[in-house]
Amino acid sequence: MVQTIELSIVIPVFNEALVLPELHERVKTVCDDLGKSYEILFVDDGSLDGSSIKLQELQKNDSAVRVVQFTRNFGQQAAVLAGFRLSCGEIVVQIDSDLQNPPEEIPKLLEALGPNYDLVTTISKNRKDEFWRVAGSKFLKWLGQKVLGNRFRLNLSSFRAMRRSVIKKIDACSDRSRYMAVLASWMAVPSKEIEVEHHNRTKGTTKYSFFDLAILAWDLLAGFSNAPLRFVTYMGVFGAIMGFTVTAFLLFQRIVNDILIEGFIVLSAVFAFFAGVQLLSIGILGEYVGRIYLQVQNRPDYIVEKIYE
Repeated sequence: MVQTIELSIVIPVFNEALVLPELHERVKTVCDDLGKSYEILFVDDGSLDGSSIKLQELQKNDSAVRVVQFTRNFGQQAAVLAGFRLSCGEIVVQIDSDLQNPPEEIPKLLEALGPNYDLVTTISKNRKDEFWRVAGSKFLKWLGQKVLGNRFRLNLSSFRAMRRSVIKKIDACSDRSRYMAVLASWMAVPSKEIEVEHHNRTKGTTKYSFFDLAILAWDLLAGFSNAPLRFVTYMGVFGAIMGFTVTAFLLFQRIVNDILIEGFIVLSAVFAFFAGVQLLSIGILGEYVGRIYLQVQNRPDYIVEKIYE
Protein backbone atom coordinates (compact mmCIF):
# COMPACT_ATOMS: atom_id res chain seq x y z
CA MET A 1 0.00 0.00 0.00
CA VAL A 2 1.65 3.22 -1.18
CA GLN A 3 -0.77 5.80 0.15
CA THR A 4 -0.99 6.62 3.83
CA ILE A 5 -3.89 4.90 5.51
CA GLU A 6 -5.46 6.60 8.51
CA LEU A 7 -7.91 3.89 9.49
CA SER A 8 -7.93 0.10 9.20
CA ILE A 9 -11.02 -1.98 9.91
CA VAL A 10 -9.94 -5.54 10.78
CA ILE A 11 -12.65 -8.20 10.44
CA PRO A 12 -11.93 -11.91 11.10
CA VAL A 13 -14.25 -14.14 9.07
CA PHE A 14 -15.15 -17.79 9.46
CA ASN A 15 -18.14 -19.21 7.55
CA GLU A 16 -20.07 -15.93 7.30
CA ALA A 17 -21.00 -15.94 3.59
CA LEU A 18 -24.61 -14.92 4.30
CA VAL A 19 -23.72 -11.73 6.12
CA LEU A 20 -20.69 -10.48 4.15
CA PRO A 21 -22.47 -8.29 1.55
CA GLU A 22 -24.44 -6.39 4.22
CA LEU A 23 -21.38 -6.18 6.47
CA HIS A 24 -19.26 -4.68 3.69
CA GLU A 25 -21.93 -2.19 2.66
CA ARG A 26 -22.50 -0.91 6.20
CA VAL A 27 -18.79 -0.69 7.06
CA LYS A 28 -18.04 1.14 3.81
CA THR A 29 -20.88 3.63 4.36
CA VAL A 30 -19.57 4.42 7.84
CA CYS A 31 -15.98 4.81 6.65
CA ASP A 32 -16.96 7.05 3.72
CA ASP A 33 -18.75 9.39 6.12
CA LEU A 34 -15.67 9.68 8.34
CA GLY A 35 -13.68 11.56 5.73
CA LYS A 36 -10.53 9.53 6.42
CA SER A 37 -8.43 7.33 4.18
CA TYR A 38 -9.25 3.77 5.11
CA GLU A 39 -8.98 0.08 4.33
CA ILE A 40 -11.30 -2.80 5.17
CA LEU A 41 -9.18 -5.86 5.92
CA PHE A 42 -11.04 -9.18 5.95
CA VAL A 43 -9.13 -12.20 7.31
CA ASP A 44 -10.65 -15.45 6.01
CA ASP A 45 -9.88 -18.03 8.69
CA GLY A 46 -10.25 -21.11 6.49
CA SER A 47 -13.96 -20.71 5.72
CA LEU A 48 -15.71 -23.64 4.06
CA ASP A 49 -19.03 -22.05 3.08
CA GLY A 50 -17.96 -19.90 0.13
CA SER A 51 -16.97 -16.88 2.19
CA SER A 52 -13.62 -16.75 0.39
CA ILE A 53 -15.29 -16.39 -3.02
CA LYS A 54 -17.60 -13.64 -1.76
CA LEU A 55 -14.66 -11.79 -0.23
CA GLN A 56 -12.74 -11.95 -3.49
CA GLU A 57 -15.77 -10.51 -5.32
CA LEU A 58 -15.98 -7.67 -2.80
CA GLN A 59 -12.28 -6.95 -3.26
CA LYS A 60 -12.57 -6.80 -7.05
CA ASN A 61 -15.34 -4.20 -6.79
CA ASP A 62 -13.88 -2.10 -3.98
CA SER A 63 -10.27 -0.92 -3.92
CA ALA A 64 -10.50 -0.24 -0.18
CA VAL A 65 -11.00 -3.94 0.54
CA ARG A 66 -8.10 -6.27 1.24
CA VAL A 67 -8.53 -10.00 1.86
CA VAL A 68 -6.12 -12.27 3.72
CA GLN A 69 -6.79 -15.96 3.16
CA PHE A 70 -5.46 -18.66 5.50
CA THR A 71 -4.58 -22.17 4.36
CA ARG A 72 -6.94 -23.59 7.03
CA ASN A 73 -8.78 -22.59 10.17
CA PHE A 74 -6.29 -21.34 12.77
CA GLY A 75 -8.81 -19.76 15.15
CA GLN A 76 -10.16 -16.27 15.76
CA GLN A 77 -7.18 -15.06 17.79
CA ALA A 78 -4.77 -15.99 14.97
CA ALA A 79 -7.01 -14.23 12.44
CA VAL A 80 -7.11 -11.08 14.57
CA LEU A 81 -3.33 -11.16 15.01
CA ALA A 82 -2.83 -11.49 11.24
CA GLY A 83 -5.18 -8.58 10.67
CA PHE A 84 -3.26 -6.44 13.13
CA ARG A 85 0.10 -7.29 11.58
CA LEU A 86 -1.00 -6.80 7.96
CA SER A 87 -3.10 -3.67 8.50
CA CYS A 88 -1.65 -0.33 7.43
CA GLY A 89 -3.71 2.24 9.32
CA GLU A 90 -2.46 4.42 12.15
CA ILE A 91 -5.71 3.58 13.94
CA VAL A 92 -7.07 0.02 13.86
CA VAL A 93 -10.65 -0.97 14.66
CA GLN A 94 -11.41 -4.63 15.29
CA ILE A 95 -15.00 -5.78 14.81
CA ASP A 96 -16.61 -9.21 14.47
CA SER A 97 -18.27 -10.24 11.22
CA ASP A 98 -21.66 -11.23 12.70
CA LEU A 99 -23.04 -7.64 12.81
CA GLN A 100 -24.05 -8.00 16.46
CA ASN A 101 -21.78 -5.03 17.10
CA PRO A 102 -23.15 -2.57 14.51
CA PRO A 103 -20.51 -0.84 12.34
CA GLU A 104 -22.46 2.41 12.87
CA GLU A 105 -20.88 2.54 16.36
CA ILE A 106 -17.34 2.87 14.93
CA PRO A 107 -17.37 6.71 14.97
CA LYS A 108 -18.16 6.57 18.68
CA LEU A 109 -14.98 4.55 19.29
CA LEU A 110 -12.85 6.93 17.22
CA GLU A 111 -14.27 9.94 19.04
CA ALA A 112 -13.50 8.34 22.41
CA LEU A 113 -9.95 7.52 21.31
CA GLY A 114 -9.15 11.22 20.94
CA PRO A 115 -5.59 12.41 21.65
CA ASN A 116 -5.34 11.03 25.19
CA TYR A 117 -5.98 7.31 24.77
CA ASP A 118 -4.29 4.50 22.88
CA LEU A 119 -7.06 1.93 23.31
CA VAL A 120 -10.86 2.11 23.45
CA THR A 121 -12.78 -0.98 24.55
CA THR A 122 -16.53 -1.50 24.62
CA ILE A 123 -19.33 -2.78 26.83
CA SER A 124 -22.38 -4.13 25.03
CA LYS A 125 -25.64 -2.46 26.07
CA ASN A 126 -28.46 -5.01 26.57
CA ARG A 127 -26.43 -7.86 25.12
CA LYS A 128 -28.52 -10.06 22.80
CA ASP A 129 -26.71 -13.39 23.21
CA GLU A 130 -27.89 -16.65 24.74
CA PHE A 131 -27.78 -16.90 28.52
CA TRP A 132 -24.90 -19.38 28.57
CA ARG A 133 -22.73 -17.08 26.43
CA VAL A 134 -23.41 -14.05 28.62
CA ALA A 135 -22.76 -16.09 31.76
CA GLY A 136 -19.62 -17.60 30.22
CA SER A 137 -18.26 -14.17 29.29
CA LYS A 138 -18.90 -12.88 32.81
CA PHE A 139 -17.08 -15.89 34.24
CA LEU A 140 -14.14 -15.33 31.87
CA LYS A 141 -13.93 -11.70 32.91
CA TRP A 142 -14.09 -12.62 36.61
CA LEU A 143 -11.43 -15.31 36.14
CA GLY A 144 -9.18 -12.99 34.17
CA GLN A 145 -9.45 -10.28 36.80
CA LYS A 146 -8.50 -12.80 39.51
CA VAL A 147 -5.55 -14.04 37.45
CA LEU A 148 -4.21 -10.64 36.40
CA GLY A 149 -5.09 -8.71 39.55
CA ASN A 150 -6.69 -5.33 40.06
CA ARG A 151 -3.88 -3.21 38.65
CA PHE A 152 -5.98 -2.53 35.55
CA ARG A 153 -9.46 -3.17 34.22
CA LEU A 154 -9.91 -6.26 32.10
CA ASN A 155 -12.18 -6.02 29.05
CA LEU A 156 -12.80 -9.07 26.84
CA SER A 157 -14.86 -7.40 24.12
CA SER A 158 -13.74 -8.02 20.52
CA PHE A 159 -15.03 -4.60 19.38
CA ARG A 160 -12.24 -2.11 20.03
CA ALA A 161 -10.13 0.67 18.54
CA MET A 162 -6.41 1.15 19.07
CA ARG A 163 -3.40 3.02 17.80
CA ARG A 164 -0.57 1.46 15.83
CA SER A 165 1.65 1.68 18.93
CA VAL A 166 -0.59 -0.86 20.71
CA ILE A 167 -0.32 -3.23 17.74
CA LYS A 168 3.46 -3.06 17.98
CA LYS A 169 3.35 -3.90 21.67
CA ILE A 170 1.09 -6.90 21.02
CA ASP A 171 3.35 -8.13 18.22
CA ALA A 172 6.35 -7.90 20.55
CA CYS A 173 4.83 -10.59 22.78
CA SER A 174 6.33 -13.91 21.70
CA ASP A 175 4.36 -16.22 24.00
CA ARG A 176 2.03 -18.84 22.50
CA SER A 177 -1.05 -17.53 24.30
CA ARG A 178 -2.39 -14.83 21.97
CA TYR A 179 -5.68 -13.97 23.66
CA MET A 180 -5.85 -10.50 22.10
CA ALA A 181 -8.31 -8.96 24.56
CA VAL A 182 -6.28 -10.10 27.56
CA LEU A 183 -2.98 -9.00 26.01
CA ALA A 184 -4.40 -5.55 25.30
CA SER A 185 -5.58 -5.24 28.91
CA TRP A 186 -2.38 -6.75 30.34
CA MET A 187 -0.24 -4.05 28.70
CA ALA A 188 -2.19 -1.39 30.66
CA VAL A 189 -1.86 1.29 27.95
CA PRO A 190 -3.93 4.49 28.36
CA SER A 191 -7.44 3.23 27.67
CA LYS A 192 -11.10 4.12 27.90
CA GLU A 193 -14.24 1.98 28.09
CA ILE A 194 -17.49 3.03 26.41
CA GLU A 195 -20.95 1.55 26.00
CA VAL A 196 -22.20 0.49 22.55
CA GLU A 197 -25.32 -1.07 21.08
CA HIS A 198 -25.62 -4.82 20.61
CA HIS A 199 -27.96 -6.47 18.11
CA ASN A 200 -29.36 -9.94 17.56
CA ARG A 201 -27.68 -12.13 14.97
CA THR A 202 -30.01 -12.25 11.96
CA LYS A 203 -27.96 -14.42 9.60
CA GLY A 204 -25.72 -17.40 10.17
CA THR A 205 -24.95 -19.09 13.47
CA THR A 206 -22.52 -18.41 16.28
CA LYS A 207 -19.12 -20.09 15.95
CA TYR A 208 -18.47 -20.17 19.70
CA SER A 209 -19.67 -23.22 21.62
CA PHE A 210 -19.54 -23.83 25.35
CA PHE A 211 -16.45 -25.97 24.74
CA ASP A 212 -14.72 -23.06 22.97
CA LEU A 213 -15.40 -20.81 25.95
CA ALA A 214 -13.94 -23.47 28.25
CA ILE A 215 -10.78 -23.58 26.12
CA LEU A 216 -10.51 -19.78 26.30
CA ALA A 217 -10.91 -19.93 30.08
CA TRP A 218 -8.11 -22.46 30.39
CA ASP A 219 -5.90 -20.51 27.97
CA LEU A 220 -6.45 -17.40 30.05
CA LEU A 221 -5.67 -19.26 33.28
CA ALA A 222 -2.62 -21.20 32.11
CA GLY A 223 -1.33 -18.65 29.62
CA PHE A 224 -1.22 -15.65 31.91
CA SER A 225 -0.51 -17.08 35.38
CA ASN A 226 1.01 -19.98 37.31
CA ALA A 227 -2.15 -20.41 39.39
CA PRO A 228 -2.68 -24.06 38.31
CA LEU A 229 0.87 -24.92 39.40
CA ARG A 230 0.28 -23.18 42.70
CA PHE A 231 -2.92 -25.22 43.05
CA VAL A 232 -0.88 -28.40 42.64
CA THR A 233 1.38 -27.25 45.47
CA TYR A 234 -1.62 -26.57 47.70
CA MET A 235 -3.06 -29.99 46.89
CA GLY A 236 0.27 -31.60 47.78
CA VAL A 237 0.38 -29.81 51.12
CA PHE A 238 -3.25 -30.71 51.80
CA GLY A 239 -2.60 -34.35 50.92
CA ALA A 240 0.44 -34.49 53.18
CA ILE A 241 -1.52 -33.02 56.08
CA MET A 242 -4.41 -35.40 55.46
CA GLY A 243 -2.07 -38.42 55.33
CA PHE A 244 -0.34 -37.37 58.53
CA THR A 245 -3.71 -36.81 60.25
CA VAL A 246 -5.07 -40.23 59.22
CA THR A 247 -1.84 -41.92 60.37
CA ALA A 248 -1.93 -40.11 63.71
CA PHE A 249 -5.59 -41.04 64.19
CA LEU A 250 -4.96 -44.73 63.51
CA LEU A 251 -1.99 -44.80 65.88
CA PHE A 252 -4.01 -43.02 68.58
CA GLN A 253 -6.87 -45.50 68.27
CA ARG A 254 -4.48 -48.47 68.37
CA ILE A 255 -2.21 -47.34 71.21
CA VAL A 256 -4.55 -45.34 73.46
CA ASN A 257 -7.95 -47.00 72.90
CA ASP A 258 -6.65 -50.40 71.78
CA ILE A 259 -8.93 -50.26 68.73
CA LEU A 260 -7.66 -51.77 65.50
CA ILE A 261 -9.50 -50.22 62.55
CA GLU A 262 -9.90 -52.41 59.48
CA GLY A 263 -7.02 -51.33 57.30
CA PHE A 264 -8.25 -52.24 53.81
CA ILE A 265 -11.08 -49.71 53.67
CA VAL A 266 -8.96 -46.90 55.09
CA LEU A 267 -6.04 -47.64 52.81
CA SER A 268 -8.34 -47.84 49.77
CA ALA A 269 -9.84 -44.41 50.52
CA VAL A 270 -6.44 -42.83 51.14
CA PHE A 271 -4.97 -44.45 48.03
CA ALA A 272 -7.88 -43.27 45.86
CA PHE A 273 -7.47 -39.71 47.12
CA PHE A 274 -3.72 -39.57 46.53
CA ALA A 275 -4.04 -41.25 43.13
CA GLY A 276 -6.54 -38.58 42.09
CA VAL A 277 -4.27 -35.79 43.34
CA GLN A 278 -1.28 -37.24 41.49
CA LEU A 279 -3.16 -37.68 38.21
CA LEU A 280 -4.52 -34.12 38.42
CA SER A 281 -1.04 -32.80 39.18
CA ILE A 282 0.48 -34.70 36.27
CA GLY A 283 -2.23 -33.37 33.96
CA ILE A 284 -1.62 -29.75 34.96
CA LEU A 285 2.15 -30.13 34.73
CA GLY A 286 1.69 -31.81 31.34
CA GLU A 287 -0.29 -28.82 30.11
CA TYR A 288 2.56 -26.47 30.96
CA VAL A 289 5.15 -28.83 29.46
CA GLY A 290 3.03 -28.95 26.30
CA ARG A 291 3.01 -25.16 26.13
CA ILE A 292 6.80 -25.13 26.51
CA TYR A 293 7.04 -27.72 23.72
CA LEU A 294 4.91 -25.58 21.38
CA GLN A 295 6.96 -22.49 22.28
CA VAL A 296 10.23 -24.30 21.51
CA GLN A 297 8.85 -25.50 18.15
CA ASN A 298 8.26 -21.85 17.28
CA ARG A 299 5.77 -22.61 14.54
CA PRO A 300 3.91 -19.63 13.07
CA ASP A 301 0.56 -18.61 14.54
CA TYR A 302 -0.99 -18.94 11.09
CA ILE A 303 -0.10 -19.54 7.43
CA VAL A 304 -1.33 -17.14 4.77
CA GLU A 305 -2.37 -18.74 1.51
CA LYS A 306 -2.87 -15.52 -0.43
CA ILE A 307 -3.54 -11.81 0.00
CA TYR A 308 -5.96 -10.08 -2.38
CA GLU A 309 -5.41 -6.32 -2.66
